[in-house]
Amino acid sequence: MNKRLSLSRGLLTGLITIAAWSIMLFLNGAVPFWASPTLGQAVWTTGFSLSFIQDSLLSIHATNFGNPSPASIAFGLAGAYPAGILITIGLHPTDAYAATVAVWLTVAFWGAWRLGRFLGLSIFLAPLGALLWTSIPVIWAHAGYSMLSVGIALLPFYFSIVVSFLMNIVSMGRARLKLVIGYLAIPTIAIFMDGYSFMFFAIGSSILGIYIFIRYKELRVYLLKRAVPIHVFAFGLAYGLYALYIGKADFSPAPLDFFRGWGLDLSFIAIPTQGMLWLWDSLGLSVPRSDAQFFGDASVWITTFSLPLILLGTVAWWSVRKSSRLATGFLILALFGFYMALGPSLKVDSTKPESLQIAKPNQMSVLMPADLAVAPTGNAVLSTYVPGFKNMRAAYRWSALGMFGFWALVVLLLARKRSRPAQMLIIGLVGFLILNNLPNLTGQWQAAEHNRSMFLALDQDLVKPLSQDLKPGETVAFLPYRNDFLVNYLAPKLGIRSFNVGGDKNVEEARKHWPQIMQQFQMGQVDPGFSGRVAQLLASGEANAVVLPYIDMLWAAHVWPYPDKYQADLEPVEKELETSKLFEVIKRQHYAVVRLKPAYAAQADSPVLLDILAADMPSPPFGLKVDYFPADFALHQVGRVEKGVMVTTGQTGFLAYGPYQHLNAGRYRLTVKGEASAVKNTWVDVVSHKGARQHAKFPLSTAGNGSAGVLATGEVSLESSFDDLEVRVYVNASDVVRLDGYELVALKSK
Repeated sequence: MNKRLSLSRGLLTGLITIAAWSIMLFLNGAVPFWASPTLGQAVWTTGFSLSFIQDSLLSIHATNFGNPSPASIAFGLAGAYPAGILITIGLHPTDAYAATVAVWLTVAFWGAWRLGRFLGLSIFLAPLGALLWTSIPVIWAHAGYSMLSVGIALLPFYFSIVVSFLMNIVSMGRARLKLVIGYLAIPTIAIFMDGYSFMFFAIGSSILGIYIFIRYKELRVYLLKRAVPIHVFAFGLAYGLYALYIGKADFSPAPLDFFRGWGLDLSFIAIPTQGMLWLWDSLGLSVPRSDAQFFGDASVWITTFSLPLILLGTVAWWSVRKSSRLATGFLILALFGFYMALGPSLKVDSTKPESLQIAKPNQMSVLMPADLAVAPTGNAVLSTYVPGFKNMRAAYRWSALGMFGFWALVVLLLARKRSRPAQMLIIGLVGFLILNNLPNLTGQWQAAEHNRSMFLALDQDLVKPLSQDLKPGETVAFLPYRNDFLVNYLAPKLGIRSFNVGGDKNVEEARKHWPQIMQQFQMGQVDPGFSGRVAQLLASGEANAVVLPYIDMLWAAHVWPYPDKYQADLEPVEKELETSKLFEVIKRQHYAVVRLKPAYAAQADSPVLLDILAADMPSPPFGLKVDYFPADFALHQVGRVEKGVMVTTGQTGFLAYGPYQHLNAGRYRLTVKGEASAVKNTWVDVVSHKGARQHAKFPLSTAGNGSAGVLATGEVSLESSFDDLEVRVYVNASDVVRLDGYELVALKSK
């Protein structure tokens, strides 16, 4: 009878655990072959995964993008690497990503279950406590931020190791060795998972350790002699390994206005955001929010509603503070987390002034000045000067540590109240909290399914046609470069090497190692020298092909299909390159590919080809050509634009200057075209350093008027390259000049 009862209880416990675990995976969209938690971060992360495995199973640097320097993944190595292993055994990248997230969420669920058991939960209630944590919106609503979501989910797992290590001192030998090994390993896993949750873990465990030292007198000798040295060594080792991997000790800090903009507004804690939580939307108690009104971005207000958890956690602390010495330690963690989440200034329904909303709408005004907040919080000194803290620019994310502390208090309450009526009441309240955590389940699942279908469509709509235009092993530039998330996936999928890379930190690092000509492109800009730089990139052999994407390579990785928003901007570039005898332009639905024609491909980087190019396309960095002045042309002091030419207006000054372009060292022929009926001390010069350095100067003349329309011509020698070269045309008040344009054409090498 007892055996049958024990079997029944075990079966029931197993069913409850499986049900809770399944709900967690469903909420987070981590169901391989059916859904994916996100699209953008899945594309970005699995790009690293694909590149790793193309080198070897031991590789942890990407070589397909961010060239020529191998790219380190700024965060999420603990997710990207196992996803690569799954890809090698045949999973599609979207399913490999979903499976990796599912595995780590399972570890998180087990960690919450384990910590619940340590705090006293029965084997029946531990799955309920784990579901309460893993259903919290600060986890699933951060799915679009990849391993940040997983890192937050893993907090109970991390802390289960901490409390076991700091307090389980009676066990000896093998068990104790396991704890030490675990304690050494967990910080390394945490830092390679996500930087924010690593900081929550590092600071939170230190606070908890100090608290245990104060409250548990019997542990002080052990803590001082063994636990503290191991704690310091474990986190120091993790940080050292991370710094060694990314190649630097720190990232550039953000201004305090960023911390303030992404600080937690108290109204976000108290009132849910419309469209996020099913219960509160159904009751009509949620409110609409957007970046039209509030500073920061949507992640600040869609992930932080936590008043019910805070209230029950506070009641739990009051109820168990005497029976559990750990209770106050968790309360301190919770309060510190929410305090840091506020950022440097207190905000209470703090919105953008109407004038700012009009002048700088939406994401143009995400940073928050101090004078628009209620009062300073006092933690600005940490965000300004203290390592680690000063990189936590999305301050609201500290609320995850606060929620963890209050969750642990609720678990303690559930564990400590043994009477059946009290326990049933608490179970009911926990059930309400879980209900409070739920999104619209139908919409949540449909979005996760759509993420997977969009990922698969990328292969069909973009990878397949690109594979016909680009060859494995080629070096390719996607221009103009931006935060090119999609390249992370496209490059290893196609087997090409690209200068481009996705991720702000990765772009910043990669750009330092780019060839000089690649560095001269402006991020997201098609400027006057754009076509010439594309031409030289190909003619010099630095790239085998240039892709001109019509789509935004950042946002197309988040929503597919994506409109061809840049096609019109790139059409003049395509036309200019098509007029050259050196290049072929292949146009597709979402992009164009430019490469040297087969007859010239073998001559790349030869002086002969570069001379041909200099004569064929006098554009920066080996020439300048201006043959049209747009209506909004601003680089002039006097005169006006009429039908694409500059004409004088009886004033003294520069009729044209600029365009501040890079030009290589060499000999050039300057030709100024137009017409003049009266000139007096009128001239053109070629200068750099904002006019401080003059390289040549020639008078304008009426003698050249005729069919050629040449106002001035002469040879210009540049002994070295210059980044800000300009051609200036100066006129007097009495001059009558029409300026059609000018060109600087490189002369053939002697």
